[in-house]
Parts: sequence; structure tokens; C-alpha cells
Amino acid sequence: MRIGIDARALQGARRGQGQYAYYLIQELIKLGREDEYRLFYNGFRKDKFAFPEDIPHLKQVWSGIPGSLLKPLWSHCKFPPIEYLLGKVDIFHHTFNYNFTHYTPVPSYAKSVVTFNGMADPADIWNSDRYNYKEIDRWFTIIAKSAAKIIVVSAMVKDDLLKRVDVPQEKIKIIYYGVDEKFRRFPDAAQMDIALSRHGLKGMRYVLYAGAAEKNKNLPRLIEAFRMMMNKPGLEDLHLVLAGSIDENFQRLISMVKESGIDKRVIFPGYISHESLPCVYRGAQAFVLPTFREWFGIPVLEAIASGVPVAVSKNTGALEVVGDAAITFDPFDARDISSALEKILTDHSLRRDLIEKGIRSSSGLSWKKTAQEALAVYRDVCVI
Repeated sequence: MRIGIDARALQGARRGQGQYAYYLIQELIKLGREDEYRLFYNGFRKDKFAFPEDIPHLKQVWSGIPGSLLKPLWSHCKFPPIEYLLGKVDIFHHTFNYNFTHYTPVPSYAKSVVTFNGMADPADIWNSDRYNYKEIDRWFTIIAKSAAKIIVVSAMVKDDLLKRVDVPQEKIKIIYYGVDEKFRRFPDAAQMDIALSRHGLKGMRYVLYAGAAEKNKNLPRLIEAFRMMMNKPGLEDLHLVLAGSIDENFQRLISMVKESGIDKRVIFPGYISHESLPCVYRGAQAFVLPTFREWFGIPVLEAIASGVPVAVSKNTGALEVVGDAAITFDPFDARDISSALEKILTDHSLRRDLIEKGIRSSSGLSWKKTAQEALAVYRDVCVI
């Protein structure tokens, strides 16, 4: 098979969608050379490709047509077809962010596979007026109905998709995210020292959040929950670490924390490199994900694989595979978030139990397994 994959999520900082695309492609390449992969990137200024250029069965194609031009062409004219930009492919896999589905390649002859990671509600996004949600819904419906197969990352996403688009259930395949093997390895003391020092966390006792600071991530309420518990006996030296690229959303939080007078206890280390991230997880007392609604949550898997106890919103797709290896809370209730974190930090028996269950439940999840299941979908689609 000749398989085309939308690799634009690999351009720039890799967040959830970019991580999915990167690990999926990396493992697909390893599975064998009988299939050829073609990756699609675009932009006025050419960046470095995400993968080495000497892999025989991998071709990476850069289109110099900027997104500002492709967006209206694809959404209104369905032109140019992806084959014009990428060459002939049997399958094209859309691995996009839902909010940008109207900026999506259109295949003329190739069968399409779509990964749907969930839809962000306009109420959950700062400056949501940037997006034309009516147009997004219209275009996503076209893409979903024309797809030979739709991959979803959780049953939670599947249920939401079926509410939005009238497609047969048998067209949908749940394929869970994996976890990188580096999170299962125990860093040595020197590696921990270097990574934690680099981000100003050495010697610090902290609860970790890692991710974006969009409105739906619910970080103001997490800060409120931390404030409720930060001076309780045994927690006076605890810090809350909110890690992620410092953008306008994080700047908003930094200002809020300074005005509240707790900026010595709430730390913003910025972007944590992929090399340092296992050490930063390992150094945490707990990991927390307070999102109003998280369609999956890759950091949850990374944290439990790292041997860190986890507290997550009850509206988190990763709970389908993590189960009782995480303690849950109501994301709309700051007291419930605070109570869950306090339990994790002070109940040593509970901590041990969560750590053991987490390592056990994450052991069956890998990006190799995710890629194998995706490849099986490609093969099924080719014989339809």
C-alpha cells in the first residue's frame, strides 16, 4: 500500500495532536517496508522534516502553498486534491485537530481514514470567536461521511461523534493512544538532577500539571483548589507546577497568580522538553488533570507509566484504560479537586495502591500497538 498521512501537526511544538501523529508514524515506519508512507507538510517557509530523509519507504513532501490559500480552496472548491500535492496514494489518513477540519486535504481517488480526537466546545476556548464553528461542522460532516473508516481515541469520543454526524457505528474504530517506552524507564540520579535543575525544580516538592492553558483545561479552578490546601499541616512546602509553552493563556494565569500573592508557590517553568519530561514526571508527588472534558489525555498515561499517582477529572477518556489506577474528582468543584489531591499526598497506602495499579494498567499500552491497529484499519479499507 501507498499511505498518505497528514503530518502538519508535526510542524512547530508537538502537543497532543502532534504527539499522536509523531508516535503513530514512527511506529508505522518500524512495522515493515512492504508499505510506502508519504507525509504531507505545508507552509510558505519550509521547516525541517520530522523524520530522517534516508528512510527508503518514507517520502516527506513539502507544499509551498501557504495554509491561508489552501484553506479557502479546500473548504469551498475541494481543490487541489491531495494526490496533486502528494502523488498517488491508496489511502490518506487525516490526523487533524477538529477545530481546523475545514483546512483539510481532499482526496480524489484515495480512500480516506479520519482520526477524530473530539470536538472542543466554543465555551471551552479563549477567544473562540476566531473559529467559524458552523463552517467547521459543515466541513467535518463532509469529511466524516466520505471517510471509509473513522478512528476515535476513546468511547467517549465515539459517543460525541455519533451525536454530531449520522454515520454507521461499524464505520468507527476505537484505537487508544499509547505511551512512549521512555516513561517506563527509571532515570538515574544524575539525569534527574540535570533535568530538574534545568527547569528550576530541583529539591522542590510539587504537584504537576503539563499541557496547554486553554479555557477547558480548568487551570484557574485548579489554582483555587491548591490555595485551599497549600497551608495545611504537611503541605506547607508543596508547590503547584503548571508546565507548558508560555502563551497568552499562560500569561493570563501568571498575572492572576501574582495578584493573588501565591506566586512563590505556583511555578510556571514553561515548555518541558521531551528529553526532560520523564524526569519531571518522576520528580512529582502527584500529577493532576483538571479538565472540564478531556477526550483522552496522553499525560495521564505518561504519568502512571512513570510511577506517579494521578488525580483526574471524572470527564476524562483515559479512564477507559486506566480505570481505578487514578483518583477522580468533579472538575467544577474546587473543594473536590483539593480533597482528591490531599488524599493522594497524605494517604501513603492509597499512593502505593495507585502507583502499582498505574504501572500495571499502562503496561499493555504502547504506540506500537496503536500503529498495528491503525495499519489493520488501512488494510481493511483497501479491500472494501
